[in-house]
Amino acid sequence: MRLWPKPYQPLNQVILDLDALRSNLALYREKLPGVAVAPVLKSNAYGHGLKEIAAALKKETCPFYAVDSIYEAYEIRKVDQKTPILILGFNFEGNLRKKKDFHFTAGSLDQLEMLARKKLPIHLELNTGMNRMGFHWRNPEQWLNEVAKHTTNIVGVFTHFADADNPSDFSFTELQTQRFKTLLNELQKRGIHPKWIHAGNSAGGLKIKDPIFNMMRLGFSLYGTNVFEDTDPSFQELKDLKPVMEFQSTLVQIQELEPGDVVSYGLQFKAEKPTRVGILCAGYYEGIPIALSNIGHVEINGTLCPIRGRVCMNHTLVELMTEAKIGDRVTVYSKDPKSLVSVRAQAKLAKTIPYELLVRISESVRRQAL
Repeated sequence: MRLWPKPYQPLNQVILDLDALRSNLALYREKLPGVAVAPVLKSNAYGHGLKEIAAALKKETCPFYAVDSIYEAYEIRKVDQKTPILILGFNFEGNLRKKKDFHFTAGSLDQLEMLARKKLPIHLELNTGMNRMGFHWRNPEQWLNEVAKHTTNIVGVFTHFADADNPSDFSFTELQTQRFKTLLNELQKRGIHPKWIHAGNSAGGLKIKDPIFNMMRLGFSLYGTNVFEDTDPSFQELKDLKPVMEFQSTLVQIQELEPGDVVSYGLQFKAEKPTRVGILCAGYYEGIPIALSNIGHVEINGTLCPIRGRVCMNHTLVELMTEAKIGDRVTVYSKDPKSLVSVRAQAKLAKTIPYELLVRISESVRRQAL
């Protein structure tokens, strides 16, 4: 039974340029010939829509989709029944089923033994310095021989770079690479010869082009935002990336303020002159961070309009700097990387990173392809 008997017009939507998505994947494949590129679709495909992105990529013959959870894997299976899926996150034993096209991560002996009992394909995660998850590089004698008991189940080995997007100092990433190669050599001595060896992410995949790696995991830059700062020599390598997303809302009311009137919670903005304020039907629930209160902007009819007062749960108030009417579309995040309302520009104002802004766009916001 359909929840809505007829199609309805959304107040908020994420517009997806799926040609741009495929172009970004092709760019990395061109930069890394001979390396299999696995799109990362975790966290609702970085806010772009898990099923929408998986459906757009299913004809691209990817080695894996990389996700964080088994929930995400099953959601992808609703639109793509063939592409293998690598689950990077922790799993409870009761949630596991024997599926040959799901690969699982083991970063501890407990996880390894559990997955081996289920006879599931395993990718070993090695902790080479990020100190988040994985078998630690410092004391390999504590786990190498136990790992070697499960040779037949181990089909991949990987690590995760902690500082690959550093624009001026690449020494820690090189150190992680050397630690990884040392551990891989020890594993190979014990008869472990995995098919898949991967470490590169959007940044590290371009900076570490060691032939030992035959796969990389492409996350952030798949969606069209340059992972490098413009001071990084590698920035120009990704100049042809195309942003995939534009986040739009709708102007739903206009208020005429007199001098001395205040707006929103906490009375954080007071009009000093007659001021027209427009109200959009998107707030911090939909994905506009409260940190943009009184400092961020949106775009209406091609004109920047500053956010006034505190961002609310489902509304944001902006000063109208252009002629506008109820029903006008409002650009919250522009797909133009040079725009002052691009994800990167808004993230700088909010003192956070673009990743956080993208993944916090609510799943209730409709994703719509161009």
